[in-house]
Amino acid sequence: MIVLGLYNSSTNDAMVEILRDELGIIVPLVSGYSGSTSVISYYGVEAFPETILIKPDRSVIYDGTETPLSNITTIVSLGPHQNACPEDWPVAQFSGTPLVIPINSGVIFTDQSTNPISQWIWTFENGTPASFNGQNPPEIIYNVAGYHDVSLTARNQFGNENSITKNDYVLVYELADTTPVAWFTANQVIVVAGNTVDFTDLSYDFPFEWRWAFQGAVPATSFVQHPQNVLYNTTGTYDVQLIVRNSQGYDTLLIEDYIRVIPDAGTEIPIANFTTQNRLIKSNTLVMFQDLTINNPMFWSWAFEGGDPSYSNTQLQPQGIRYLNTGFFDVTLNVGNTNGADVLTKRDYIVVYDSFVGTVCDTISNLQNGEIPYAMQINGMTGFYGGHNSDRITMYADYYDYHTFNQVYGVIVPVLDVDYLSNNSYIRFMTWDGAHDVPTTILGDQKVYLRDLRENYLQVILFDEPLDVDGPFYLGYSINYADGDNFVVGMAPNRGHGGFNTLWVNKNGLWKRSSSEYDISTSTGIRPLTCLVGIEDELLTESTGIFPNPCSDRLFIDNSLCFDDGDFVEIFDKTGKTILMQFADQGTNTIELNTQNISQGVYFVRIFTKGKLVNEKITIIK
Repeated sequence: MIVLGLYNSSTNDAMVEILRDELGIIVPLVSGYSGSTSVISYYGVEAFPETILIKPDRSVIYDGTETPLSNITTIVSLGPHQNACPEDWPVAQFSGTPLVIPINSGVIFTDQSTNPISQWIWTFENGTPASFNGQNPPEIIYNVAGYHDVSLTARNQFGNENSITKNDYVLVYELADTTPVAWFTANQVIVVAGNTVDFTDLSYDFPFEWRWAFQGAVPATSFVQHPQNVLYNTTGTYDVQLIVRNSQGYDTLLIEDYIRVIPDAGTEIPIANFTTQNRLIKSNTLVMFQDLTINNPMFWSWAFEGGDPSYSNTQLQPQGIRYLNTGFFDVTLNVGNTNGADVLTKRDYIVVYDSFVGTVCDTISNLQNGEIPYAMQINGMTGFYGGHNSDRITMYADYYDYHTFNQVYGVIVPVLDVDYLSNNSYIRFMTWDGAHDVPTTILGDQKVYLRDLRENYLQVILFDEPLDVDGPFYLGYSINYADGDNFVVGMAPNRGHGGFNTLWVNKNGLWKRSSSEYDISTSTGIRPLTCLVGIEDELLTESTGIFPNPCSDRLFIDNSLCFDDGDFVEIFDKTGKTILMQFADQGTNTIELNTQNISQGVYFVRIFTKGKLVNEKITIIK
């Protein structure tokens, strides 16, 4: 115990020395000049004399107001006698070996603490045992993969203690059967200079070590699994490289010119758009979305109705969105930059069922409740609006704002009048892309002879091939003005000025809104026959196979669901470079690839069928 005499701030050293000699004081005395003022202030001394019992850490355990310090019993009752020399307190330290281990193996830890110690308290995150009291613990077994903390508290006989925690000190990895496959993605690949990019590792086969290289960025390297806030200050295009390691070895992926850094966002407001190839799904399935926004967006905000997660503020959600419940769900993307913002909602875009459903079909219509299509005539025009007339309108197109379906396989048309002189007279039903303000890009068409149509009849017309659509689309028809031809489609009643209008007309080679050209707000009575076609990922994986693997000169790709026109198989190397690509013959079950001229090594096979991709690893031996 140290006893200290304090004198107020008005005293100096000489005054205190005189007082000490006159009174015969043997305890240390401190004047105001030598520092008593700061001590008085720190401990809140309000009057003299005052007795304070202070622990070595400078905390007060007795301030003279509760128990007199007249005997040793009182002092003992306040707690253990503390060693007053901090230089003798414990300093906790330890080491472990090995620190990178396979799952279900162990680490030996060795105490390296200094100064006298009587008690050691260990804690091992996810270890067995999870804790130990003693200087050197037994071998600690880890059966959980990942990084794990280790802590040690060292305490002496007086109760002084010191603790140390080494975060992520032990790395436990899963045992892999083959070398890893490096793969990654970024939350944005077009970035305005001075902004950051977050990277997500998508490698598989149990990697436990990651080495990143970011050309032109700060930092230039990283050793964490998912690097965040990688800063790009200089405009240009930059490579990104990832090397991963597992228990079997290493793999390297270099994507050249992966990040494009632009000086600014330009002057245009972004136009939001997105897509996915996996829209008709089984519950508990992951859906990957692809951002198609143009004009340099700088921020993204997604809303996934019914999804997990339900929101995201990054350009992409690399791990996908999981849909657990059945139903029809909207997806919304809000994008923006310094020029403004844009938002797109695709209604009923994701369709989820309890089990695999190959196709969902329905009819859609722009008719409103209670409307019945009729042969419309308007002032100043002979003939019919929706068919042949004196204004010689050559095409009609209705805009269908639906995101649920991805195919149109036919139409139901209210044909109210039809005449012809030639058996070769025809009309042509057409579908246009709905991404523009007017019908522009033709997605498909179907020629129909007038002789095959009946008037005053709901005519069902099935297309030779389904027309693929992605979101909203225009659907309508073109007519010829040949002698004797007459064709009229029923229209919705005029909804008045400013009413709901979906109809476009083409006159003199130009598309015009019906509401602006004729002040008629209406729609055709045509009901497209639409489908959402998909295939469940697990079924597709089970239905495709690769053999033999390893292979030498020949590789066979089997598909029990049969290949469609446009399906293909390609072999690519670890860098993503395509080595061999071959399209399938429609209706076949097998594709044969000649691998004779491909060097020995590990490659990857990408199978595109049923609108989806299946990736497999192969080994070629010679």
